[in-house]
Amino acid sequence: MPVRAALLLAVTTAGFGATVLDAVDHSRLRVARLAVGGDAAVAAPVRGTLPEAFTRAAAGLPGVRTATALWTDDDIALPAAAGRDRATVVVADPAGYAELARTVGRGRFDPALLAGAEPGAPVPALVSADLAGSLGPAAFPLRLAGGTEFLATVAGVVDGTPARPNATKALIVLPAGPTALRVPAVGRPNRWYATGSVEDDRLRALVRDTVAPPEPPAGARPAPAGRAQAGPTVLTSAAMTAKLGADPLQHSAGRLFQASVAGAAGLALLAVLLTLVRAAPERGALLARLRTMGLRPRQGLALILAETLPQTLVASAGGMLLALAAVALLGPAVDLTSLVGAAVPAGLRPAALPVLTQALGLAALVSAFVLAEAAVSGRRQITTELRAGDSR
Repeated sequence: MPVRAALLLAVTTAGFGATVLDAVDHSRLRVARLAVGGDAAVAAPVRGTLPEAFTRAAAGLPGVRTATALWTDDDIALPAAAGRDRATVVVADPAGYAELARTVGRGRFDPALLAGAEPGAPVPALVSADLAGSLGPAAFPLRLAGGTEFLATVAGVVDGTPARPNATKALIVLPAGPTALRVPAVGRPNRWYATGSVEDDRLRALVRDTVAPPEPPAGARPAPAGRAQAGPTVLTSAAMTAKLGADPLQHSAGRLFQASVAGAAGLALLAVLLTLVRAAPERGALLARLRTMGLRPRQGLALILAETLPQTLVASAGGMLLALAAVALLGPAVDLTSLVGAAVPAGLRPAALPVLTQALGLAALVSAFVLAEAAVSGRRQITTELRAGDSR
């Protein structure tokens, strides 16, 4: 019973702490993805575009799961009926952009809403909620850069776009493909986004090799000495996550929490080990008596394991349930902002994997200690264990 109680406490403490640390990692990744617009993003310089050589090579980088190139402009004229004079327009492949929005968690939509555009018909568009009510179901005109105009119609509503994390303007999402062919102004993308484990160094090296800085406009003054022309912007969620974790305040808070969890779990585990050490003489004497009856050393170890393993598994399972219950009970009041390094919604959700990992690890450690102690006891001389006058 003391062993089960101590292991129960160890699994509960370690499981709750592991859930918190796992939530911190996931929250940092979500914050980084929202800031980047995906796991990797490349924005062309002002008035520049991304060459096809880059988008083709970037899609083949190791770790890239999905990639999409798009065109975006923050200064698109709207009709008077919209109630606003300017909007942000994003032109992208519906399938790739929908997968990006789903991964990032911003601007999710069904790609079928942007499919089926026929030549000569209004282009289906996704709009932000502030435009949906004012534009209505009727087709509305859009004027893009260079004076190109065409008709669009509202096909759905989105809550944002990964391409503009902090956008405050109205938003319109248009499908690429046939639309881009009919609208020369958006024929070449100026942004590229990807999901997956994209290496920051490889992506930056590819950008340096394939994306040239923009040519200065005709008649423009040369840049002052020491000030280079602005080049493309490269961001990755991995670098952003590392930056959040490297902040001294968040780093210290995380280390302090990890130390407190490790200390609590260590004390509980120490109680388990002390209990096992206390019972070691009785266990050694029992093995010695069974060996006098013909029990082999391997059979003795199997007997000890059969005695210990069920209790260990039951205590570990109970600790898992208590850890999940503690997360469900205390989770809504847990604020991870100080550990994440950015503002995140309060609350902690139960997660089975980190709790299961801690439970199996502690159970394996306790079982290994019992087997090691039993093996050592089994090597002792039977006459020593069964000496005359033994009171055990």
